[in-house]
Amino acid sequence: MAETGGYDGIWVRRARKADDWLAGHKVVVSATTASIVSTLAGFPLDSLKSRLQSSRENIPMARLAADVVREEGIGGLWRGFPLPLITISIVRTISFTIYTSTKRILNSTEDSPKPVKKPWIDLHLGIFNKNRTFDVAMTSLIAGAASGAVVCVGSAPFELVKVRRQLEYQIYRDSHPELFGPEPKLSPPPAPKVVPLLHAGPAEVVADAIESSVASGKPRLSAPLQAQPQFVAPTTMQAVRMIVRSMGVLGLWNGFSLHFVRDTVATALYFAEYDVMRFWLTRGGSNSGQREDKFGSTVTQADLPTWARGWLPAQLVPFLCGSIAGVTSWALIYPVDAIKTKAQQRAMSGLVPRTPYTQLRRLVRGADGTKPWLSGIGRLYRGLGVSMVRSMLTHGLLWTLVDWTSGYIDQRPVQRFVERLT
Repeated sequence: MAETGGYDGIWVRRARKADDWLAGHKVVVSATTASIVSTLAGFPLDSLKSRLQSSRENIPMARLAADVVREEGIGGLWRGFPLPLITISIVRTISFTIYTSTKRILNSTEDSPKPVKKPWIDLHLGIFNKNRTFDVAMTSLIAGAASGAVVCVGSAPFELVKVRRQLEYQIYRDSHPELFGPEPKLSPPPAPKVVPLLHAGPAEVVADAIESSVASGKPRLSAPLQAQPQFVAPTTMQAVRMIVRSMGVLGLWNGFSLHFVRDTVATALYFAEYDVMRFWLTRGGSNSGQREDKFGSTVTQADLPTWARGWLPAQLVPFLCGSIAGVTSWALIYPVDAIKTKAQQRAMSGLVPRTPYTQLRRLVRGADGTKPWLSGIGRLYRGLGVSMVRSMLTHGLLWTLVDWTSGYIDQRPVQRFVERLT
């Protein structure tokens, strides 16, 4: 096949440029692709998690899902989905970019191989780059914390809108207590008229007495029932306008302090756990002098150590490490997320705000401070089960697709495709 001139040469050169572009934007392409698929798969579980956290009752997940479908239709499980599909993909792409860039800044030296695309910040600190668990953990903790701290500034408004869309019905109930108060009590029946039959008068008097006695036994409502208006969920843009109208533009960052703590700590733990587990399951754990870098251009999944070869297929390593990292980091930070969700729900319902400590105390000990500790902690972790299932699914898929897409880009797919055609 000709390399220059003619039809083949032109398309081969274009294919080579396309592969070079993919290699230079590997983080963006891999993270975006993986985020879209994993978000689509895990969103219904995330919606149920938010509802369980804000519910005053301990409802089984299956019953809650059935209630949502009955009251709001099957679309209620995906309410507010288009916005997170876009924002989560953008957030994760930026998060991965900051994470990998920070790792490069920390670990690289002046003599390190240059990346395909020149970075914006070309610093080389040369620290925490030894082939040992401590250096891997410290690098990932710092890089993950930097990623979470920066990204949460932009993701907080989208997170608030997502919570609002997921909890619209509960917010509507909280903001309209007159429509969802306790059931009207029945007024006690008045004492029936007593007619001494021995001295009964005309027959119509006796008939009136009997009718009054029967009628008085019927329960009567203390107040007339009013028809409740049908709940209509607002659109995403209407939800944004409602937040801005009630709390101002800065209201979009309602609960930001809790959001900042949650994202910074959780992201640091998440990346550190994933990288350490991957380090143990690659040649890096065997002191080979080489670390694995998911977004590098030459390093792929190394051979498993001896202790893992008998039970763990190499193809499942990204899913296993991603699932464990997602579940454990989320479980550690889950109480902060529960307090954040509850605080945001109260703010959007127009209720009196509470400090994080007050909200934590009420969740654990109840309004009167008498709830048993074990029951209170269970209330604090309500929805953790569905959240763990969601984390296992989404983060396992995320890293599996990141690995697959990254490796696929390394194989220069466009050029190979064009060469097969020509």
